[in-house]
Amino acid sequence: MAEVHETAVLEVSSECKSPFITNQESNETDIMSNHSTSFDGSMVASPSIDSFSTLPDQDLSEFTFDTRDLQVKVDNPQKHLDTLETYITFRIHTRTSRAEFDDMEYVARRRYNDFVWLRQKLVEAFPTHLIPPLPGKHTLLAQLDRYSKEFILARMALLHRFLNRVANHPVLSCNNSLKVFLTAKPSEFSIHRKSGRGLLGRMSSSLNNLAAVYMIRQRTPEFEHVREYVTMLGEKLSSIDKISQRIHKERQDYLYELHQLHPIFTLWSASEPELNPVLLALASAGERSAQAQHQVLATYTPIIVQPLKEYLLYVEAVKETLTRRDSVQIEYELTVEELNKRRLEKDQLMSNEQQQQFGPVGVGGFSIGGTSLWRSPGEVRDGKLQKLEQTIPQLVKQVEENQDKVECANENLRADLERWNKEKKNDLKTIFLALANQQIKYYEQCLAAWEDILPEAKPACGVNSTLESS
Repeated sequence: MAEVHETAVLEVSSECKSPFITNQESNETDIMSNHSTSFDGSMVASPSIDSFSTLPDQDLSEFTFDTRDLQVKVDNPQKHLDTLETYITFRIHTRTSRAEFDDMEYVARRRYNDFVWLRQKLVEAFPTHLIPPLPGKHTLLAQLDRYSKEFILARMALLHRFLNRVANHPVLSCNNSLKVFLTAKPSEFSIHRKSGRGLLGRMSSSLNNLAAVYMIRQRTPEFEHVREYVTMLGEKLSSIDKISQRIHKERQDYLYELHQLHPIFTLWSASEPELNPVLLALASAGERSAQAQHQVLATYTPIIVQPLKEYLLYVEAVKETLTRRDSVQIEYELTVEELNKRRLEKDQLMSNEQQQQFGPVGVGGFSIGGTSLWRSPGEVRDGKLQKLEQTIPQLVKQVEENQDKVECANENLRADLERWNKEKKNDLKTIFLALANQQIKYYEQCLAAWEDILPEAKPACGVNSTLESS
């Protein structure tokens, strides 16, 4: 990912409710609505606090001149103080020219849990599509506080990418839950959030349960290859992440030692007038190297940590989608198995009927007063055959429907994997190019710092040579 340039004052704005406003709003919205939606009109904002945006300048200009029919931007985080909890909301700025939207521009406020709700709705509606990942709940940057500037910057950048990936998707972007997320007012959005899971949600859960209980019988080589690849990719990215963390720790120790050079050379120069110029030059070179090292450490998170964490989450999202696709195939295989059982049962009953036609006649059921106390074997067989005659056509229809579902699931996943592979190629290339440019810049700065001491070091070497010869 490209280096993020801050475009405004990086300070989280704080807001708190007054008791009067809290009591007044209790008649209109409940606690969940206040905690999970925009707070325009329901919070008292401090006029002295500046908001901030962490989108790169390039992204801001692209948003201004973007020609897509659906553009979204996540920025302007605000910190909300409430009696029950403290949390962060983000501004969602939407521009669109789509016919299904009533207006061309919307602004809403959503918190992290609202993004979680949106993703869950997308998974329920499109279980066999690749749904982009969200940043972790509180583990995106384990070393940072959840309300620190760095943590909020990182989370906002990933939420922005998540929402843009959804908006750029030809299928996901047409979902009604996304429209509600982008456009709904606080009270309306609260109603949608509180509504329980519908049929799609229950179906999605049942499919996941199938994959957890049953093993797929006829594995598709195409998707097994994808599963092996993403597993290998996840392992490689995890290794790079661990190695980069160790290097980062070593760089921190190295920076600490570099900072010790400047005072040592400076004090030494005061006691050695002849070596004063070269010692001061060495002190300056060490300090400039330390500054270059500090810049590398400062850009470690946006250049390495954040992109790698995101793609590790993306790998897990691909695995989840493959599992949901397997569940659709398992459901199809179970239906085929049930159909084969019923057909075999019917064939056995028909075979027994033919054998009894040429064999001894069975004894009828015991009766009292002309009323049979139990049915004869023939009657039982006929009842089973009649039931199977009704069940088998239903199963045949169900098999055909499930087969269509498998084919649709395969096509959906193929299209999304093709799109993801192109995106992954560009993103990983951007990540590693940014890392390479960072290292090149660092070593160029260090080289320039140490080369600048050569004019001072050469005369000193000449003085030493003269002293030694005399």
